[in-house]
Amino acid sequence: MANSRQVSFFADILHSAIDGHPTLATVSPSTQMEAMDQAPMAVSLPNSEQVYMKNALGETYLVQISWPLSWPNGRFFEGSAPIIYIVDGNALFLTATEAAWRRAAESRFVGGVVVAIGYPLSGKVYDSKRRSLDLTPPTVTQIPGFGGADSFLDFIEGIVKPHVQARFPQISIAREALYGHSYGGLLALHTLFTRTRLFDCYIASSPSVWWNDHCILETGKTFLQQDKRPDTNLPSLMVFWGALEQYPHQWGDESLDQFESRQHVASIFRTTENSIHICEMLRGSPHLNAVLMNEFEGEEHTSVMACSMTRGLTEFFENWPFRG
Repeated sequence: MANSRQVSFFADILHSAIDGHPTLATVSPSTQMEAMDQAPMAVSLPNSEQVYMKNALGETYLVQISWPLSWPNGRFFEGSAPIIYIVDGNALFLTATEAAWRRAAESRFVGGVVVAIGYPLSGKVYDSKRRSLDLTPPTVTQIPGFGGADSFLDFIEGIVKPHVQARFPQISIAREALYGHSYGGLLALHTLFTRTRLFDCYIASSPSVWWNDHCILETGKTFLQQDKRPDTNLPSLMVFWGALEQYPHQWGDESLDQFESRQHVASIFRTTENSIHICEMLRGSPHLNAVLMNEFEGEEHTSVMACSMTRGLTEFFENWPFRG
């Protein structure tokens, strides 16, 4: 609990801000010094929570959830709201949460629920081994360490989704989206093609279409050849990527050998060409409501994540149903 001097300090800041003056400059030197002497505290995130969950094999996942700042407590909100599920949650939970909060502060829409699925990590944001297994689709010839996407989707459908629904019992779920980047984008496409009704919207950021000799394209062709769904609630797809992924620039401190090595890898992944190809293949399909694609100029494979998250979340939360 704050003491009287702390209260006085923050009151000084408040009054100086209201008066339109620089805040700390109007506070007495002694009060400033006392404030700087306070012990640092860990940053806390309001309107959020996290829980550890196990899948059928007993493997542990970190599931982080956030909801709009306008909801004083998620349990007491009543109404309709969208939910976005995000893989690689350790790397993207804060990105998505802050994007949603910023939009709600300026937009006509109040936001929705963010659910990020990651791993119990410390000191890093990726578990390369586990994500390689969880986010890649099964193959005819098993590839060790890969191909566990269906088991991961079973976990999302059977354990994560019911938990979220129980956590917000008074919410009417308006729609649900799945966002994934890189291997996660590959997972989004695989889910669209094989479990179409699991989500209403699929957001594939820099999808790894190249993986396993472009096998996802064959899965997509099978999806297109199936009988038309009788219902009208068709899913939508968004595909995003950075212009520098396939056509990189040389960094200022990068040697020519390093740059040429990156160029070679980029020419194998062909992110721009593959992303456009998947969209052109799916556009006009009677199995989809809309296909939206966008290339972000000046962005590479990791920097584009923030762009695709903000654009995808905004379209899904605010501009639904969107038109491709």
